[in-house]
Parts: sequence; structure tokens; C-alpha cells
Amino acid sequence: MANLTLYPATLQWAVEESDADPMALSRRRGLGQLPDWLESKEPVSVSFNKVEQLSRALHVPFGALVRSVVPRHRLEPLVRYRTVGNTSVQPSKNLQDTIDQMRFRQEWARDELLESGLDANPLVGSVGDAEQDDALADALRSTLGLDVRSTWEGGNSSDRFRQIKERASNAGIMIMLNSQVGSMSSRKLDLQEFRGFVLIDDMAPLVFINRNDSFDGMIFTLIHEVGHVLLGTQELFDGIGGQGDRKVMERAINRAVVKAVIDDERFRQVWREQLEEGQKPADAAESIADDFHLSALAMGIQAHQFGLTGEDTLEELQARMNRHLQDKATRHQDREPHGNGNRTNASRVDTGFVRLVNAAMDGGRLAPTEGFDLVGVRSPQSYQGLIREKKLI
Repeated sequence: MANLTLYPATLQWAVEESDADPMALSRRRGLGQLPDWLESKEPVSVSFNKVEQLSRALHVPFGALVRSVVPRHRLEPLVRYRTVGNTSVQPSKNLQDTIDQMRFRQEWARDELLESGLDANPLVGSVGDAEQDDALADALRSTLGLDVRSTWEGGNSSDRFRQIKERASNAGIMIMLNSQVGSMSSRKLDLQEFRGFVLIDDMAPLVFINRNDSFDGMIFTLIHEVGHVLLGTQELFDGIGGQGDRKVMERAINRAVVKAVIDDERFRQVWREQLEEGQKPADAAESIADDFHLSALAMGIQAHQFGLTGEDTLEELQARMNRHLQDKATRHQDREPHGNGNRTNASRVDTGFVRLVNAAMDGGRLAPTEGFDLVGVRSPQSYQGLIREKKLI
């Protein structure tokens, strides 16, 4: 495989970013020349395998290492004011790197769409007020095809998630997901830190979903984040209903998500039916969540707002959710499909985005290595497998 060009300034940034010891790294097989690369006055030619090894050793995305311009250090707006209680919380490097990768994709897509002469996506900011949850619920139903008269109850949650994901993508919202940072299986994303996030752009709105969640959890996060697109507001979603001044908006969006799937009258009816069958309120919330492919805590909050249950139910559901997350973290479960790398790669990246990258490569506007980096693959074979899975050839 051909060598890649690395730039000393970018290498120096990567080493500083990872707080690594260059001399210690140079003792690893294949990285003996690292000190020379760092001190070089000219770009250096390095084999693909060594760049890949360096990416893993530094915990720096492969694509960042081959850039000629050092990535900018910026205070990420999504996490700038994040707190738990009254304590400021620093984002993990895994979260920061994931946001950086998604912003890189979004900025490229925006430029490509503008170059193509396309207009802005009319969905972005199309709903003016989050507190008008009926209007937001209607917009969510229209955007995602969530007809409350259709057979939503029962069925398969994974199929339901893929269906909604495809509809959001067809509406011009880029939907990305992963359980780890890029292709680095050693860098798992922490579900207790975030469920997803949305990056607002009038041309290329992007939603990222943490793939370590259940399908029901991912369905709720996806619809919630599409709600933010409709409102034109970006957000890091941690599943706890917002912090500080964001609480009012987050709770209104959560109400709209539930209404988009199950209208108020139907919700009251199924809640009463569960209690009449002898279910405890927390168990009723979980049962309804299973039927409608949403989170149990969201069902409990909805019931509480209707005066159908008390705070103790919400406390119990929150405790159950926390135990579930801790169990998943202990088991280190990866919910991504195994045994088919092409299918896994395809599940992580938005189809519309892949189509955009493929067209740019075919038109000679994008070099193959840059295109591979944008869609998260490393070789022509993996790229061909990806676009086959996406049915683009």
C-alpha cells in the first residue's frame, strides 16, 4: 500500500494532544523513527500501517494525522457550560474527539452542498417555540412519518429504529452513530456521559447517536434530536432532561416526542389498562415503553405530568436506568453487529453523506484517501464494501 505524507507540525500537535512520551512511543516496533519525524523540517513519507499504528498509540483519529493543517483548538460550544448539579463537568477526550470528527464531516458536507447550489434545509428552525409541544409533535410526525393511527405498538425495535433513521436521512438530516471513537474499539463511548448530540447547520444538520444504548433508547434520542433540528438548537443529550436554563426546553421536547408516538388520550388509556391488570406504576411505564419503543423514564415523566403517578415512580425508574447503565459498563457490551465489517461501517454513517462523498470522488473533487477518511474506512476494499451495503452501486 502507498505511503502517506505526514506533516511535523500535525505530528507535534497529536503528541501534545495525547500527552504521550515520544521516546517511549519510539520503542514500539515500527515507531522508531518518531523522534526524527517530529524534528523534521519537511513533510515525511510514512507507510499506511505505521500511520495506523501511530493513530492507535496516540488515540488520535487516523484522518487527523494526515492533515496538512493543525486542527484548531476551540472550546466546544456543546460542552462549554455542562454541569451536573452545580459542578462543572469536563468532557472526556472520547466525546471531544467524536464531536470534532462530526463537525469535520458537517463542515465538508456544508461546503459541498453550497458548491452544488442547493438551498438551505427548510426543516432547520421551522418550529418557532419549544413550549408549543403540540406543534412540535405534529412536525415530528410529519418529518419522520410517525402516523399515530398506524400500527406503532409491538414489532421489532431495531427495525423501527432503522426505519426512523432512514426517514430522517431522507429529510436531509445526517444521522451518524457509533459505539466508539471512529474505528478504535479500545475507546468506547460512555453512555452515562451522553446519549447523543445534534450539530445545527442550515445546510447540513447532523445528529449523532451513541450506539451503546438500547434500540428503544436510540429511538427516543433520535426523535428528540430531530426535535432540536426543527427548533434550530444544538444540544448534547445525556438523558436526564437538561440542566439549568435548558430544562424547560428539554422537557417540552420530551413531551413532544411522546406525543408524536402516542397521543395523550391513548397514553391515558394504556396507562389505566396497565394498572387495572395489577402492574405497579414503574412496571407499567416499562411495559408501555416496550410496546411503543421509547424509554421507560419518558413514559413515567409523561404519566407524572398527567397526574397519574407520583415522584416515587420517577425515582424508581431513574434508579433502574442507572443500574442498567452500570451493568452495561461492567459487561462492556458492544451492541453493534458482528461478523460483517461492511455492514458495521454502513450502520455508522449516514447514507446521504456517503452519497455526497461518492459523487465528489467520482467527480474528481475529492481524493480517495480524503473520501475514505470522511466515511470512516481505511482501504479501497472497505470503501467498495460500504457503498455496496448502501446500495450506491
